Amino acid sequence: MTSSFIRTALLAVVVGVLAGLTSAAFIEALDWATDTRESRAVLLWFLPLGGLLVGLGYHYLGPGLERGSGLVVKQLRVTSKPVPFRLSWLVFIGSVITHVVGGSAGREGAAVQISAGIADPLARRFTLDATRRTELLTAAVASGFGAVFGVPFAGVVFALEVRRPHRPTLSMIVTAVVASFIGDATVRSVGVEHSTYPQFGNVDWSGTLALQLIILAILCGIVARLFVWATHGVRTAMTTAISWHPLRPAFGGAIVMALIGIFAWRNYSGLSIPLAVDAMNGDTVAFWLPKLLLTAITIGSGMVGGEVIPLFVIGSLFGGGLASMVDADIALMSTLGASAVLGAAANVPLACVVMGLELFGGGQPIALFVVCVIAALASGRGGIYGKRPTSLN
Repeated sequence: MTSSFIRTALLAVVVGVLAGLTSAAFIEALDWATDTRESRAVLLWFLPLGGLLVGLGYHYLGPGLERGSGLVVKQLRVTSKPVPFRLSWLVFIGSVITHVVGGSAGREGAAVQISAGIADPLARRFTLDATRRTELLTAAVASGFGAVFGVPFAGVVFALEVRRPHRPTLSMIVTAVVASFIGDATVRSVGVEHSTYPQFGNVDWSGTLALQLIILAILCGIVARLFVWATHGVRTAMTTAISWHPLRPAFGGAIVMALIGIFAWRNYSGLSIPLAVDAMNGDTVAFWLPKLLLTAITIGSGMVGGEVIPLFVIGSLFGGGLASMVDADIALMSTLGASAVLGAAANVPLACVVMGLELFGGGQPIALFVVCVIAALASGRGGIYGKRPTSLN
């Protein structure tokens, strides 16, 4: 082992611990934001103000950082610009504001940005070369995703898969594994609990079930594509119509506030994890389209958060709803739909197969693999992190 690899591996340990601690604090902060919002319905009226505060923060303190996870993913592929530390606290504070006033957003994408904002300054402080810097940034993404979701294996696969078509080296894999598992262990060691989900039950395979899963996968790919189009469409419309950046999330917040008030969509605010759990238990299945619409407006207009949990919820609700229509197992279709829509929208089907196994148990690896891969193919190349480059040039 070279001295540069040993130094990078030791920094990966540090990044894992810091990512775990910040992820634990982030989970607790968003839990507080959720409880506060649900106990004080009046906070929804402050959505435009929350959007304005987030917009002002990025406009004056973080210009050029609005791309968030897309910026981090780009640096995994081509390490051309530094990821500043201020991205960490901007996305942390901005996400809490988004959630406390009722924006529809997640946390995993935000946690990835927080971890990257911690790791890249360390890489520059210790003068790592471009190769080692990429390794440490990849480790940060793995630890951020794995720690905040409680899926360390999926965190590693996510970080490696999202940087395609670049092939990972052995040292990159090692540092990603180290950071992801230390990050997850750190969260658990401080007593922060992750959301729990129903486990896969026994499935009786048949030709009918196989056909149902193929239909589910194709439609999940289309839903993922719809989310990407909607989010990019909102972003383009806001950029074209409103020249001053801080007004975009303020206007988006006003639209979300109006939709929640008019259609009584309060349950779709924030993470909306209980909606997904209900569907996965085979109980009440809410309609999936409001969550997609509110999230596209929230994220597309420039409010801060993540897309991972919302996509997870959208997929769960869509899968459960489709199961009701085709007389299939609601719980099974809901859990598979959650993984498939997320994997297709982010172009990380293998990571979502692994995530599904970690969250729902290892009972249906074949079903997860088939549904996630077909959904990703049906969705196409473009995703929430932009199009992957077609070559290494």
